[in-house]
Amino acid sequence: MTNVEKLLQEYRNEVNIAVSSFYTWKTINGLAKSDDKVLCALNTNGLSWNIIAHSLQITFLTVLGRIFDNNPRSLTVNSFICKCRDAIRQFSKASLEARRLNGSHGVRPDYLDDYLKDACEPSSADFDALDRAAQKYKTIYQKNYHPIRNKLIAHKDYATMGSRDSLYAKTNIGEIEELLLFLHQIEKVVDQWYLNGRMTNLSDYKLSIDQRIRDDVGTLMGKLSS
Repeated sequence: MTNVEKLLQEYRNEVNIAVSSFYTWKTINGLAKSDDKVLCALNTNGLSWNIIAHSLQITFLTVLGRIFDNNPRSLTVNSFICKCRDAIRQFSKASLEARRLNGSHGVRPDYLDDYLKDACEPSSADFDALDRAAQKYKTIYQKNYHPIRNKLIAHKDYATMGSRDSLYAKTNIGEIEELLLFLHQIEKVVDQWYLNGRMTNLSDYKLSIDQRIRDDVGTLMGKLSS
């Protein structure tokens, strides 16, 4: 039987790796454009920076490829939604009640009865709606990013040798951020259904981790360039 809590954690980890690697790469490039000291430090150690930048891009595109993969035996955004739908009993009020009681070591909290009255239970149709929403972003990935993953990263395709730039020309930073935001929103919606019995929408969530990454990377680059 699928353990929804463990499944959520695995999916969350995948999304966090994709988000962290992308925004680390983006932040360093942005600092290099706006801070001459950072630019000088990167140019002074160009070999190291090229390796780091390449590694961040490979990590991001590899994980993004895993999340939007078609293999039903792998953890993807679609299989994540499907397995949660199959384990829909774990999203019931009874299961929520059991988890809250377990968290309080069997002592029934005073708030619990009223809380359960207002709790919501997602239906199969709710999961189906998430699956349909995922198709839009999967189509974007397949069109613009899967060729890079498949022809340049996972394999060195003879047909694309010398045309690397033409594949990357189809990418768009804003589009990538939309993909990452959506994957994050999926995790948050399912998490709220499971953890709190709270019915929320994808649009209720923004991606806040990017700011934490910008702050952390900015501090690091400040130390390296000082």
